Amino acid sequence: MDKGEKITFCELFNRVERVEIPIIQRDYAQGREDQHEVRNLFLDALSTALTKNRAVSNQSLDLDFIYGSIESDKSFSVLDGQQRLTTLFLLHWFLAVKNNCTSEFSNHFTLNNKSRFSYKTRPSSTEFFDALTSDTNFEDKFHQPERSNKLKISELISDCKWFFSSWKLDPTVQACLHMLDAIEQKFSSVETNLYQRLTETEISYITFQYLELQSFGLTDELYIKMNARGKSLTSFEHFKAKLEQTIKSYSSDWPIYQLDIKGFDDAPIDGYRYFIHKIDTDWADLFWPYRNIATKDNADKDNTYDDELMNFIRLIILYQYLLDNNITSNDFNKEDLSSLLGTGSKLLPTTISQYDKLKCLNQAFIKKLINWLDMLYKTNSEESFRTYLSNNKYYDENEVFKKVLQNDTDYKNKLRFFAFYSYLAKNQTSLNQTELMEWTRVIYNLTENTIVDGTDIFYRTIQSISSLSDIKQPILNILTSETKITGFSGDQVLEEKVKAHLILKSGDWRDKVLEAEGNNFLNGQIGCLLNFSGILEYYRQHNHCDWDDSENSKLFEKFSHYFEAIKSAMSYRYPEELDKKLSAKAIDFLWERAVLTKGIYFTNKTQNRRNLLSSDNPRNNIERDYSWKRLLRIESDKDVSKRLREPKQDFVKQLIDDSHFEFNTLQAFKSSLQHICDIALEFEELEDWRRYLIRYPELYSYCEQGFIQIDNQMVFLLWQSQRNHYHSELYTVVLDIQLKDELEKLIPFSNLEYQYVKSTQEQASLKIKGWNYASSDYYFEILKAPENFIVRFINGSSNDHPQKVTDVIENNGFQREYNQDDETAHYEINSLTSVDDVISQLTQTCNSLRDFENE
Repeated sequence: MDKGEKITFCELFNRVERVEIPIIQRDYAQGREDQHEVRNLFLDALSTALTKNRAVSNQSLDLDFIYGSIESDKSFSVLDGQQRLTTLFLLHWFLAVKNNCTSEFSNHFTLNNKSRFSYKTRPSSTEFFDALTSDTNFEDKFHQPERSNKLKISELISDCKWFFSSWKLDPTVQACLHMLDAIEQKFSSVETNLYQRLTETEISYITFQYLELQSFGLTDELYIKMNARGKSLTSFEHFKAKLEQTIKSYSSDWPIYQLDIKGFDDAPIDGYRYFIHKIDTDWADLFWPYRNIATKDNADKDNTYDDELMNFIRLIILYQYLLDNNITSNDFNKEDLSSLLGTGSKLLPTTISQYDKLKCLNQAFIKKLINWLDMLYKTNSEESFRTYLSNNKYYDENEVFKKVLQNDTDYKNKLRFFAFYSYLAKNQTSLNQTELMEWTRVIYNLTENTIVDGTDIFYRTIQSISSLSDIKQPILNILTSETKITGFSGDQVLEEKVKAHLILKSGDWRDKVLEAEGNNFLNGQIGCLLNFSGILEYYRQHNHCDWDDSENSKLFEKFSHYFEAIKSAMSYRYPEELDKKLSAKAIDFLWERAVLTKGIYFTNKTQNRRNLLSSDNPRNNIERDYSWKRLLRIESDKDVSKRLREPKQDFVKQLIDDSHFEFNTLQAFKSSLQHICDIALEFEELEDWRRYLIRYPELYSYCEQGFIQIDNQMVFLLWQSQRNHYHSELYTVVLDIQLKDELEKLIPFSNLEYQYVKSTQEQASLKIKGWNYASSDYYFEILKAPENFIVRFINGSSNDHPQKVTDVIENNGFQREYNQDDETAHYEINSLTSVDDVISQLTQTCNSLRDFENE
C-alpha cells in the first residue's frame, strides 16, 4: 500500500488538471462564523509554519493525509481533506493579492479564466471561485490608498460588480468570506512575501501526504459512507482533525499495531497510522449502522454517525480523565469535571481548547480508545458490532452500546459499560466465558444496589472497577479473599462476599442464589434472606461459610423457605398486572399494616418524619430511598449498635414466622395478613396512632409518597414529603372515617367536611356542618392538640347564639370563648383525650340539640 507522498499545494496542481470538491461532500464549513476556534487554531499553525526560519528548522508543517480519486477528465475528486484544501486555496489567493503576485497565481491556479479549484456542491460556489480568481483588478482595489482600514476584505469582495447578492445565501461562499477576513487579520501585518514561501518547491513550508483513492484501497461503498453526511459540519469533524494531530505527536511507546491489508505484510506500525486507517475503514463500518440514532429531531437527520461516534469518544475521555485525576482531593477543581459531565450524568459537548486544558487527549486515552474500538469491531462479518456474552441476563451489550451512542446512559450504565470493556481489555488473551458472566453478574448487583447520584460516588466506583479488573483472578476468588472493595455500597459488597462463598460451596447453593437474585423484586439484593436464614450471622462470626453437612441442610432449607415467602409476598405487594402506583392500595396496604403489628418498621427521613414504605410513586426517589427493598438490605457496619435497618427487618421475619402467615395464594396471603392484624388489634397493647394505622387502610392513601410526621404526640399524614404541601392530621381523619358510618348520631347536623392545610402555621380540622337554626348556620370544628382534642361549636353566620342553643351547649360542658381576631364568641371543650371521647361528646351534644329542636 502507498503510504502517501509528501507534496505541497502547488505541486498537487502540477499533478492534476483541477481539484474538485464533489457534489456528495458538504459545504465548506471551516470558515463558518461559529467555528472560530477551529479556524484560529489552523491559521495559527499555518502562520507559524510560514514565518519560521527554515535555516533553524528544516521541518515543514505536515497537514496529514489528503486523498481522493483521479477522474476521467484528470480532475482530482477530494475524498478527505476538503476543509484543509479549501483554506489553503484561499490562503494562496489572499497572499497573492497582498504580495502583488496575482498574475503568478492566475497562471498556476486558473485555466481558461476558470478556477482550477472548485466546488461541485452548488453552482453558486463554482461561480464564486471562478469570479474571484478571474478578477485581475482586485489587487489594485486591495492596495488603493483611499481604502478604509475598517473595510474588511469580505466587504471589498461583496462590493465588486461581479459579486451577486444571492451568493450570500450559499453556505460555502459565506464561509469563504469569513475565512478570508480571518486570514487577513492573521497575515495582513506580515511584511515578508509569504506567497513566495507558500509556493516554494525546493524548500517546502507546508505539505501534506497525498494519496489516490485507487492506491489507498478504499471501496466505493466506503466512499459513500464517509461522504453521505449531509451538508452541516459536525463537532466530530473538528475534533477528528485535532485528535489525529495529537496522536501523531506521540512518536513512541505504542503497543504493537498491525494492519491485515495488502502493503503492510503484518509489519508493526505506530498508533497514528493505525488510527487514521481504522477510523475511516473498519471503525466506520462499526458505527455506520447506528447513524442518526442520536438525532431526536427528524429535521436534523444528516445520515451520518458523527454525533454517535463523538458521544462514544466523549465517554472514553471521561473514563480516562477520572482515572488520571483524583477528584476527591482538595486540589481538584470541580468546574473542570463539570465541563465534561453535566447534570443527570449527561456528557457535554466540550471545546477542543477545554480538552487541551484538562489534558484529556493524552496517550493513555488514545490507547484506550483504539483498544476499545478494536474490541467493539467484529471482522469479516455483516454484523460489525462484536458481542461476547451468550445472553444478556446481566448486561445487554447491544442496548447499552446504543445508549452510549445516544448519550443516554445513566450512571449505572456508564459504570457497566466501563466495567465490561475494562474486563475484556485486561483479559483479551485468556477470555473465559464463565468468568466473564460472573464478572457481569457481580458488577450488575453492585451497580444496581449502590446509589450513584453524583460525580463523587461515580468517580469512586470507576476507580474501584478499574482496580478490580486489574486483579488477575476470577471475581468470586477476589470476593472470598481479603481484598478490600471500596467505592460501592459496603452493604452490597458484604452481600456479594457472602454469596461468593455460597456459590463456590456447591452447585445447589449456586443455583439457589442465582434464582433468588433473579427475582424481580430482589433484583440482585438478597441480603434479607441471608439474614433471616442465619447465614449472615454465621459469616460475621467465622468470615466463611464452611459449615458441616448437617448445618448445610438446615441453612439451605431456611434460605429456600424465606425466599419463597418474600418472593410470593412481594409479587402480591407489587403485582405486575396492576399499575405500580396502585399496587399496595390494591390489597388495602395489608403487608404494611401486618408488619406494623410486629413493630414500627418505618424508615426515617428526619428526626420526626418517617416513611410507611407504602408508596411506589417515583417522586423524591421514593422507589430508591423509601422502599421495602431498601429496608431489606443488610448492613456492613461492624458495630451492632449502629445497625438501624436490620432490627426493623426482624419485624418482617417475625411476620413470616407467624403461625398464621400464609403465602401460597393471593387469597390466603390477604386473609392471613388480615387475621394477624385483627389479632393484634384485639390483644396487643399498641399506641393509638399505630392501632389506627393497622385498622384503617384509608390512612395510608392520604400519604401519596408514604410520609408521616410524628411530632409531640401529633401525627400528620403528609400528601407529599413535608408540611408545606397539603396534609391531614391522623386522629381527626380517624374521626372522619368513623363518623361517616354513624351520621345519624350527628343529627341535626348532616355532613362532614375535612379541612386540609398546607403550612405549619395552619391546623387541619374536621367540620361537622349542615344545621340551620334561627337563620344561622352552626357547625362543630374538631382539632387535635398534643395532649387532647379541641371541639368547638361555632355560629357560622356570625350572629350571637340564641339562649336555647346556649343553654344546651353549656349544659353539655362547652365554655364560651372569644376569638382574638374579631372578638366574636364560640363555645369550646378541650378536656377530651381520645377519639372515642370526642365521638361520645358529639353524640351526646347532638342528641340534646335534636331534642330541643323537636320540642
